[in-house]
This record gives sequence, structure tokens and C-alpha cells, in this order.
Amino acid sequence: MESYLKFKGLNSEEVESRISSGQVNSYDKHKSKTISEIFIENIFSVFNFVILSIILFVLYFYFTTDDFRLILDSIGIMFIAVLNTSIAIVQEIKAKRALDKVKLLLIKEVCVIRNGKEEKINPSQVVKDDIIKVQRGDQIIVDGKVLYSNHLEIDESLLTGESNPIHKNENDEVLSGSFCLSGNGFYKAEKVGNDSFAAQITSQAKKYKFVLTPLQKRIDMIVKLLFLSALVLVGLEIFLNKNGLNVDFVRKISTILISLVPQGLVLMASVTFAIGVYRISKLGAIIQKLNAIESFSNVQVVCMDKTGTLTQNKLNVKEITVLNKEYSRNKIENMIGTYAHLTSDKNATIEAINIYPPIGNYVLKDEFPFSSDRKLSMLKTSDGIKKITFILGAYDVLIELLKGSGKTEASQAFDAGNISVYRNLLFGKVVSDISFEDKKVKFDEIEIEPLCIISINDKIRDDVLDAIKLFENNDIKIKILSGDSAKAIQEVSNEIGWMIGDTEMVSGNELEKMPDDEFLKTVTDKKIFARLKPEHKLRIIRALRKEKIYTAMIGDGVNDLPAIKEADLGIAMEEGSSITKEIADIVLLKNKFSLMPSIFDEGNKIVNTVKSVAKLFLTKNFFVIYISLMSLFFLLDFPLTPRRVSLINLFGIGLPAFIITLKNMNVEKTKNFLADVMSFVLLSALIIVSAGYLGVYFAKMFYNVSEMDIQMIMLTIIIITNIANYFSIVLKKNDENNMLYLGYGLLILFLYIFLAASSFDTGILNYIKLFYEINYVNPVLWQLILTISVISSALLIFLQKVRERFLNKF
Repeated sequence: MESYLKFKGLNSEEVESRISSGQVNSYDKHKSKTISEIFIENIFSVFNFVILSIILFVLYFYFTTDDFRLILDSIGIMFIAVLNTSIAIVQEIKAKRALDKVKLLLIKEVCVIRNGKEEKINPSQVVKDDIIKVQRGDQIIVDGKVLYSNHLEIDESLLTGESNPIHKNENDEVLSGSFCLSGNGFYKAEKVGNDSFAAQITSQAKKYKFVLTPLQKRIDMIVKLLFLSALVLVGLEIFLNKNGLNVDFVRKISTILISLVPQGLVLMASVTFAIGVYRISKLGAIIQKLNAIESFSNVQVVCMDKTGTLTQNKLNVKEITVLNKEYSRNKIENMIGTYAHLTSDKNATIEAINIYPPIGNYVLKDEFPFSSDRKLSMLKTSDGIKKITFILGAYDVLIELLKGSGKTEASQAFDAGNISVYRNLLFGKVVSDISFEDKKVKFDEIEIEPLCIISINDKIRDDVLDAIKLFENNDIKIKILSGDSAKAIQEVSNEIGWMIGDTEMVSGNELEKMPDDEFLKTVTDKKIFARLKPEHKLRIIRALRKEKIYTAMIGDGVNDLPAIKEADLGIAMEEGSSITKEIADIVLLKNKFSLMPSIFDEGNKIVNTVKSVAKLFLTKNFFVIYISLMSLFFLLDFPLTPRRVSLINLFGIGLPAFIITLKNMNVEKTKNFLADVMSFVLLSALIIVSAGYLGVYFAKMFYNVSEMDIQMIMLTIIIITNIANYFSIVLKKNDENNMLYLGYGLLILFLYIFLAASSFDTGILNYIKLFYEINYVNPVLWQLILTISVISSALLIFLQKVRERFLNKF
């Protein structure tokens, strides 16, 4: 079957001619954003449009009232928006560049025929009319026409959603975005670059799932809550306003709106994701979806293939058990070598048995390649005199096709050899008097003359036990989904040190016979699932997800692809098939299973960072809500202005949040995210606002104070207590960053007190005070301010500790 050698392909001049005319497969198919897309998405975000609307609202009233405070308010609002957007852009570009560097390692060359020879080239160098070789696991990279098919089966499920493989004959069309499930062949490139199917509908062709992670869903809910709160508060202000649209009312409305627009929270969450991607890419993993790392921290069940995942897929023959006494061991080994030499399907198993010398006069006449669904393959050969059909497949699949004494003797030899712990193949001759075409479809009618059992073992990954312990220590269940026999999987598990009992295993055949309720219970309870077909793996993943169990799937082969695509989080090995790596959310370079703990820790870091940042931002949001409601219904003072809120956003929220994002090292698994965040902010905001109003109450009782004094007393107490709130979030026992967090908080505290307590009216400090409306605080008021601030800060920290201990009980 070397007929493809008749293809000469393009010569060098023809290739150059097509490149010159632009008929080359060059189009942007990167999943990562371009730098221009990063700029556009961050600048033209919904939040920036809302903030722009607020600025235009303020400027409109400036032009109608000529109050210069409104110009300064607009500048203050815009400065925070620009700063937040700039931070997000810089960090996302940094992550993109790091990710693009490691992605270069994933580009798989394709084999084309040029100048009559096979040549490996980059997919972007394919030109129109190139002849491209395709094998099991390869992706179809351009649209074309099949020139030669050796039982070529193409899976177009990523394009059409139909999971049934399509047999392709000569002159059949193949579309980019599909992939080879079984067999091999050659096709001619007809549509390349932007003309190809994948380029025209990239998002539909690959169907990369974008599913919000639990953390993103929580943030999304918080954002909706804040927008709703802003609309309600503004509606109440307008409804209850008796003084018309004067400047003070406009400033108050603007203050409420910019306080409750959660731009900083969302952008800082995006920055946190980007930093996580950057860190993991430096360790040696490719993150193909921004939220994939955080997604790992939510995983409840990890499903994984055995071969290439638990093991290194470095196979070698452990034992040959001869079943046919008519042939010597050497003769059988020669027949095995002949099979390995003639087959076109050079997978890891074939490479393992390709150690035996072939019989020189045998030639290949026809072939039935291996597939994960059938778990067998056949070769039709000839020695020049007679035709012989060899068959090779999984032992426990082919043993069922044996008849009479052949089956009994094979079973006895299998048991006596104590070889059940290996991956076992049965090798034999097909002696049925039917055509080769019938043999391909009528398995029950073929008669096999067994020659031997080939026992193969695989090398265990050195780092796999650490990952398994990590999963178990975090209450993550592990399930092995494999096409191998149960005994072989069990032996590998035991060798790792992960002991699995016989009652914890089930086979694909057993699963097929179960009703849905029993199937679900089995999937939940069992640990080893053996002799699975790709559709079995897919069904298991779907069952887990249907029960709202957050599931990850780790694999490397085409047989793992449907399950990886269906899982909440798909992880592939670098040495896996190209299409599997293309679909996975995370690819482990150099097959480094040891990265799993690091990815898991990074996911927990992301959740803990976003939780801390959310506490900072939402505390500010809620004390603004409290103050707004108190001023509305009890006519209490409203000391905030757009620029004062900008001051709090910048120094009390934004910069501390950025420091937390960069430096947080907390890898503890978060429980009760929303309960923790909401109980924290409701308590802190209540203490901060109560302290502020308490200061105003005592100031009016004991001092002769102006309206400006009242606003500054309340603002100062709020800022000092808010810094204590920041300390309660970031200061943790034995955290190496405590000095940094403490130093920053004290710096901001002393700087603000210096500005509020000083009476300078010249220089840059004066301009800062004027811009942010930090008025001079009379020295006689500082004793009251500091007393209330210290007491409220101590109370806040104490009550937050009590709250945390209470939550940890659940």
C-alpha cells in the first residue's frame, strides 16, 4: 500500500509562485487576544462608557452653572478610570506575551510532499495544491480533497456537533477544523488562509467553550447588585429631592454613581487572572483560557486517562506468551515484527512491538487501522504465494472472538502466566473464509487462530503521586477513565501507591447495561473505569456535570477528546494529539504532571486575591450606600464628593488592591465565598459609617463646628477606619508580606493626617489638598477624631476576627 509514493507534490518553483500570489495558509488563528484587541476591550468597556456618561453629565451642568468644582470633579473621575484601565492593559499584555512565547512550543509541523519527498513544515507555510499527509490524531489544517485514503475516518463533531466518524474515500472533501480519528491518508490543499472553513468561522469551527467559572459568576452577581443599588439610590435621590437640580445635588448623584460602578473590582479581577496566567506560563504550562487556572480551584472530581497521564506512554514488551505450538517463538516474533513493519498506523503500541525483525518477503495488501472504539486492527498481507490476514487487538476484546479450545487454552495461558497486570494484546491470524471487506464489519463471523499474547508495560510518571495526594487532601475525587483492562489499571495504581480495591472498578460493558439511576451511582462511587470507548468517557463526564459536580478531565489522546471538550476544565499533555491540545483549556508542557499542585495553588491564590480585593471595593460601596440612605431618610450629613471618593478609590482601595494582587500568597481553599465577602463588608461598612456619624455627633455636642469641619471630621474618621479595614483583610499570621502591607497602610495614614493637619497654602501639597478637597482640620478636633478612629478600628478588627471564626465552623 505504498501507492501514495506516486505523488510528487509541488516543486520549489511552484511553491514560491503560490507564496508570491498570496496562496499561502497565513491567517491569524491565535486564541490569545492581539494587543489592539486588549486595548479596545479595556478602553471601550461597559464600565468606561458608564463613567464617560457620568463625566458628560457633570460637564453639562458645568456649562450651565459655570461652577469650576464640576471641572475638577470630572478630572478626578476620569483619572481613576484611566488608571484602572491602564493597569489592566499593562498586566494583560504582559500575560499575553509570556503566553505567546510558550505557545510557540505547541506548534506541530505538518508533513507535505514536495519535490517527490516528505517534508515537515509549519502549518502557516502550507500553500494551495500542497499534498498533506494526515494520520490518527492529526487536525485537518486546510480545506481539501482526499487523494489517498487508508480507511481514513474523519471526526467533524467540532464543526457539526455530530459525533459519528465519517469514512473518507478518494475525492471526498475534508474541512479544516475536523480531525483524523482513525486510518491515514493524503489530501490536497484547495482552500488555504482566509479562504478556509476554519478561518471563516473560527469560533464555530473549534467551538471553544467559554463558561463562566463559579468565581466569575459571583463577581457577575455582585456587579448586577451594585448597578441595581446605584439605580435605586439615584431614583430615591431624584424622587425625594426638593431643591431642584443644583450643583450640590448633581455632585451627590455623581458621587453615588461613581462609588457604585464596580469598574475597579472587575478590572482587578481580570488583572488577577492575567497575573495567574503569567506565573503558570513561566512554570511550563499553556493556559488557553484566561479563567482556566481559577477554574481548577473549583474542581470536585478529576477524571484522567491512564496511558500518557499516569504513565509516560513509553511502552515496552514485557512478555510473549506463545499460544500456537505449530510455530516457534522466533517465528511468532518475526510475524509480530512483520505486522509492526507493514502497518501504517505507527502508534506507541506499534513502536513497542517494532523490536522484532520482519519477514522480508511479506507485502501489505490492505489494512484495517486501529481505533479507540474497536480496539483492534487487521493487516491483509501476502508472501507471494498465499494471502494472510493478521489481527492485533486488546486481549479481553479478541478473546471473545475465539472459538472452542482456542479460547480455553488462551484463557488458561493468560491465568498461568500471571500477566493480568500488564496491557495485554492478542495477536493471531484470521482464518475465516470471508472477504477482507466483510472481516472489517462482521467481527462476530471471523475466526481467529491465536498465535500469542503480547504483554506490554508502561513507565509510571515519577511525579504523579504528589498530584494524587494533593487532590485527596483537598477532597477532590479521582477517577481513572481508560481503555485498558481493569487489572492493568489497578496494577499501575498500586505501583504508584494509590491502592484500589476490586469493588472500586467497573468496565465499559457493564456501564452500557446499567439504567440511568444505577449508572449515575456507579459513576459517583467507582474509581476505575476500564475498557472504555470515547463515548463512555463522554457519558461519564456528562453525568457528573449534570449533577453540578465541577469536573476536570486530563488526557492526551484522540479517545480523550470528547471528554476533555465536555468537561468544565480540560487538561492535555504536550505529547498528546494535536487536536486534543488544541481543544484543552490547559496544556502541560513536557507532560509535567508535577505542575498540577502549582496550578491548583495558583487557582486558590486567584480566588483568595479576588476575595480580598472584593472586600476592599465592596466595603467602600456599602458605606456609600449607608451614608446615602442616612442622608436621605434621616437628613444626616453627606461628606463625600466625586473627588473625595476618587481619593479613597485611589489610595484606600485601588493601590492596596493592586499590591494584594501582586503579592498575595494565600493558597488555602476558599469556602463560603459570598457569605464571607458579604458578611465582611456589611459589618465593616456599618462600623465605618457609625464611627463617622458618632464623630459628628460628639463634635456638635462639645465643639463649635462649621459645616466644613463636620465633613472633614466624618471623612477623616472614615479614611482612618478604612485603613484599619484594609489591615483586617491583608494581615495574616506568618505572611511574609505583612511588613509591606503594614508599611503601605501606615504611609497612607500618615500622609493623609499630614495633609489634613497642616495649614500649608503653597506648593504641590496645597494643590493636592485643593483638588481632593482635604480641608484643614482644627487641632482641637484631632483628639476626638483619633479617639473615635482608634476605638472603631480596634472594634472592626476584633469583630472581623469573631466573624471569621464563626464562619469557619460551617
